[in-house]
Formats: sequence, C-alpha cells, structure tokens
Amino acid sequence: MIAQSSRIIPRLWFTGVADERERSLTMPPKWKVLAEEIAARIAKGEYVPGDRLPKIEELVAAGSGSKTTVHAAYRALEAQGLVTSSRGHGTVVRKRLSLATGAERDERSKLTGSSWRAGERSDSHMAGIVSAPADVAEALGITPGEKVLRRCRTYRDEHTNAVISHSTSWIPATFADKLPELLMGKRLTSGTSIDAITRHTGRPVARRVSAMWARITTPADAGPLEIPQDTRAAVIVLTVRVIDSDGGVIEYGVDVGGPDRRWTKEESIG
Repeated sequence: MIAQSSRIIPRLWFTGVADERERSLTMPPKWKVLAEEIAARIAKGEYVPGDRLPKIEELVAAGSGSKTTVHAAYRALEAQGLVTSSRGHGTVVRKRLSLATGAERDERSKLTGSSWRAGERSDSHMAGIVSAPADVAEALGITPGEKVLRRCRTYRDEHTNAVISHSTSWIPATFADKLPELLMGKRLTSGTSIDAITRHTGRPVARRVSAMWARITTPADAGPLEIPQDTRAAVIVLTVRVIDSDGGVIEYGVDVGGPDRRWTKEESIG
C-alpha cells in the first residue's frame, strides 16, 4: 500500500505543475490586463475626455505593475486611440467622436462636399433593391413590401477604426432607374444621395423630420456594429425623413450608433 501511494503522489504533483504551466500560457500579459481595466473605466465614464491618467510612477507605487508593464499598457491605449501622450501633458483621454444626424451630414456635404467630419471615414458601402419593411414603408408613404433602394455604410473613427454608427438610406426605387450611380455599392464622389436626387429633380429639400430614441442592442446589431451577438448595451437611433419642395419623401435615413456613443450639439447664443 505504501509503495502504491508513493507512485500516485509524484504523478499528482507533476499534473499540478503542468496545470500551472498551462494556466500561465493562457493568461494574458499583465500590460494587456491593465490596459483593459483602464479602457473599461474610460467606457464607464470614470475617466472622461481631457482627464489625465495617473503617472506611470503612481501606478507602479499602487501595485499595478512595473514601469515596463504600465508603459506598455499606455502605449496599447494610445494605439487604440483612447488616449494621447505627450511630454509635459502626460497621458490624456481623447475626445470620442459623437454621432451625427442625417441632417448634419447633409448640411456638411453642402458646405464641404463631404459628409465626413475630421477624424472620420466610411466603408462597407452597399446598395441594392429590396422589399420595404413596414416602418420604412410608413416613412416613405408607400406600401409594405414595395420595392425600395437601400444604401448602407459604416462610419468609423479613422484613428481607432471603431464603429461610430451604421447608416442606412432608404430611397424610393424610382430614383434607382434614373440615377444608376445610387445602385453602386461605393461612396458617392459628388456629395450625398440627397444631393444627387435634388440635382436630378430640380426640387430642393424643403423639410426634414428628425427623431431620436434609445434602445437595447439585439443580435441583428452584431454585424453592423461589430459587437458580440450577446451584447446588451444601450444605443441611440437617429432617423430623418427628407421631403422635397413638391412634398415627396425622397429619403428616409436611419443611423444606429455604436454602444456608448452619444449625440451632442453645440450652439452659439446671441
């Protein structure tokens, strides 16, 4: 019995060593853990844009890791576009790009020729003829199931590549026949789809009817917003109905912001 036990004990000890080695191989590096912790605090608003993060020496003294670990974590946060670092100013939380309404993009296009803001780009442009969902049909004043042109794109922060919003333009199908460029799955080079339509018809935009509300993400948001399917987070939905001088709805725009994105507006008084 004693001999049998002496054979079992070493085998269990070696198993424990192997398990410990396996755990060490699967554990993320300390700098990554620290970077994720700080990123989570930024996402929760514990650190807001303009806040300076603790000095490297302060985090070392607090037991967050060595200077090398903290420096690597800060470099990772900077690579993600969450912070900026400079001599004399330390490491500061960057301002995140907020959501833009369809009306704001339309106005920006008229002034600059582009709907993009500084620090923003778009990709994943797609276009095609589909059957109108009930809410889209109601917005455009057509029958559910009637053919409509759908144009989609993703707006990103050009520094972090993070999704700012996923934007969909719903347009009466009649314009697809007259303006074939709208069916091309790429960014228009001469302004927005609204610009193209109003140039073609000669009828300018007379009114915009905008709406905004918050909702919880669904599995259908996973692809467009590039988030896990089980994500449960609040997002803002921005819509706009664009009506021309003849009273016709020429576009219904729907923008869904990425989780934690906000819409802000600054106005000068007086």
